[in-house]
Amino acid sequence: MRYYIADAMNQSLSATARLFGSVKSVTESRFNPIREKKLGRAKNALLETSIRILRHYPKRGWDYPDVKIKERLFPVNETVVIDKPFCRLMKFRRTGLSKSAPKVLFVAAMSGHHATLSRETFREFLPDHEVYVTDWTDARMVPLKEGRFGFKEYIAYVLEFINEIGPNTHFVGLCQAGVPVLAAAAILSAQGSDCKPASMSFLASPMDIRVNPGLLTKISGIINLRLVTAVALHKVPSRYPGRGRLVYPGMVQLGNFMSLSIRSHVESHVQYAKDIYHGNLEDADKFRDFYNEYFSLLDSAAEFYLETLENVFINQTLPKGLLTFQGEKVDCADITDIPIFTVEGKKDNMVTKGQCQAAADLCSNLPDELKESYIEEGVGHYGIFSGSGFREGIAPKVKDFIARHNKVQKQMVVQS
Repeated sequence: MRYYIADAMNQSLSATARLFGSVKSVTESRFNPIREKKLGRAKNALLETSIRILRHYPKRGWDYPDVKIKERLFPVNETVVIDKPFCRLMKFRRTGLSKSAPKVLFVAAMSGHHATLSRETFREFLPDHEVYVTDWTDARMVPLKEGRFGFKEYIAYVLEFINEIGPNTHFVGLCQAGVPVLAAAAILSAQGSDCKPASMSFLASPMDIRVNPGLLTKISGIINLRLVTAVALHKVPSRYPGRGRLVYPGMVQLGNFMSLSIRSHVESHVQYAKDIYHGNLEDADKFRDFYNEYFSLLDSAAEFYLETLENVFINQTLPKGLLTFQGEKVDCADITDIPIFTVEGKKDNMVTKGQCQAAADLCSNLPDELKESYIEEGVGHYGIFSGSGFREGIAPKVKDFIARHNKVQKQMVVQS
């Protein structure tokens, strides 16, 4: 019932936002005599900030611009490789890309936001890589007849995708996606599969939250799954295809994330109003671009949310050796020859230092020379995936790591 009420409120608030938008079009009109005066700028800043708080944010398209290389522009072709009920496997390949270019599968987190939140992350790899992305579906759009989608179904999807893409593909796990991605790599290794990844990179993934306990560790220690089920899970309203499906709503997930750094979000919105008032259009556009995506929300299937809490945060089943898949134990010790690269942010208050790097320790039979790690100074959690710290520090190191372990490229060099 609470989801129904919240959904109805969102619809009504969106109508109010549209009304404010009409008023704003008047205040911005060149015929408005006070448009450029202090009062006019103040009204405009207040209206635009209010509209952004009230409006609905739909999922954005990928819409990658042409890739520019040495003054030449190359269009990016977008393809749906596999279309499953809970996810689409997307492929992005620029025209003119070499056949030996590394294939990279980015496994996006499913934590209240669409995969498009990481558009900038993927964009950095388009010039020199064939990019694949897990584009998770909003659970409220998935009819009940499609069945459940839990933590192990997530792993099964990753395995299906990597088998479809084929050998010599590089894994990149983003945030909480890292745990099921590492599990998938261990399963492929145990099977002796030709499709096991050529390398694995993990960005701010909570591989073992027992290491250097932080805020997530403390919260995980007091989580009551019964209480979570009663308070945080809701049935999808009847106007959506997934009517009746039990979900963890994106709006609830957003509230939880924002509560971890609410002060910075408030300061950002206050600064946005000041930028509108002072006419700092470039800074205002950056704010809009980020929050247009950040406020575009995705519901998670209830079973996925609960099982992720249990496997990643409460019981840490993978690092403790308790995780099973299709009746078999998942053991990271089975990984003996897949290079691993972990990336952390020094100011990350969500996944603290050492929690992502723990992935390398879990692969106890992997030689030390195949284990690499990097800590980016001055960035928090989201700075690991976007911004100057990512573009100038993290992305080049991930690309270099992939290039050094790209088997297709090595084979071509040997043959030539």
